[in-house]
Amino acid sequence: MQIRRILVRTSAFLALAGFGVACSSDSTLPGVSSGGTIVVNLTDAPFLTADVKSVDIFVVEVDGRVLATDDNDANANLDNAAAGGWQVLASPNKSFNLLALQNGATASLGTTSIPTGTYSGFRFIIDQSKSSVTLKDGTVLNGNSTPGIKFPSAAKSGLKINVSKPVVIVGGATTTLLVDFDVNDSFVLRGNTIMQNGLLFKPVVNATIVDAATVNATVRLANATDVALDLRQGTGVVAGGSNLAFGGISSCTSVTAASPGLAVALTGTTANISAFQPTLIAGNSYTFIAFPSGGSTTFATLVNTFNPAVNQAGFRVFNATGGATALDAFVLATIPVPLAGTPTISGAASGTATAFVNVPAGSQNIVLTLTTVPTSVLTLSAQALTAGTNYTLVIAPPLSGTTLRAFLVAGC
Repeated sequence: MQIRRILVRTSAFLALAGFGVACSSDSTLPGVSSGGTIVVNLTDAPFLTADVKSVDIFVVEVDGRVLATDDNDANANLDNAAAGGWQVLASPNKSFNLLALQNGATASLGTTSIPTGTYSGFRFIIDQSKSSVTLKDGTVLNGNSTPGIKFPSAAKSGLKINVSKPVVIVGGATTTLLVDFDVNDSFVLRGNTIMQNGLLFKPVVNATIVDAATVNATVRLANATDVALDLRQGTGVVAGGSNLAFGGISSCTSVTAASPGLAVALTGTTANISAFQPTLIAGNSYTFIAFPSGGSTTFATLVNTFNPAVNQAGFRVFNATGGATALDAFVLATIPVPLAGTPTISGAASGTATAFVNVPAGSQNIVLTLTTVPTSVLTLSAQALTAGTNYTLVIAPPLSGTTLRAFLVAGC
């Protein structure tokens, strides 16, 4: 079998600027957060048909989406990707001679920002009215020639790309989707020779994946202490990870899970805090929380493995107060007077994180009470919660007096 390859390379939007996660200007798909870029290239392997000079395929665009797809889905909404939940990954709108892209040669199909998340459906949109096969004697076969190519009747076709597994786009990392366009099986003889009856177009498009999520983890640091901290990797500070004061949150950074090379130091020093010794598993997203304990700085490593329901956000509490009394949290669009009802999260003990729960997305008020006394001790008003995103409420001890402090950390 002769393979025709299209190389689709994905990388974080700010990978060249320190591996940070950036917001995408494109429309965000359900269930994903913004943060990556996809680069689409085209290549080909040798085509052995002695009679053929070129195979010219006009590529309109390449699309991906969160939902899996079938042949009918791939061929629907060709002029309105968003209607089918598709994200445009590349839109070259030009013809490529697959036979010129051999022995590792590639042609760029385009680059666009893309939200982080898991993509299960992919399609190739071609304009078959502008696609052709040219024989070595100069004869051009297309949809209108004799002999010709029997294409589907429509001018454009959406071709399903069969992926070996879903594609995970990770902020700050690179993922490769290798799409194989099997030309020998896609162009079938209709008679004994090409000149007798031409060709029948029966596209076969498969893909394999080298996924960053199989080796990488995504991390960020939140500082609940009153000393400025740096999140370091190797000999330098990670992008967005310097001089984090109380409530400071680093950018999301993708690291090799087995050997992340991470450390936390006081800002302005290179003396690493020995208590920071995280263990990571590839494919996971983590929030590191630095918090005071017994006069020194310690750390919690929290994994962000929760999928919020539709139109919901994930919410949990990490209690870093050091107090003996547990805390309850209410997430409310409107705060009743007096406060009443069942807490969203109950009994958050000091030094621990609660499980995630679903809460409504949008503007929400967060009210904290002592578990033993249902009276507000802290209110965070009008907190914007984005659907599909996980949030950790970090509760810290008072800077002075008795008023607790708290801030939200979005998961990567």
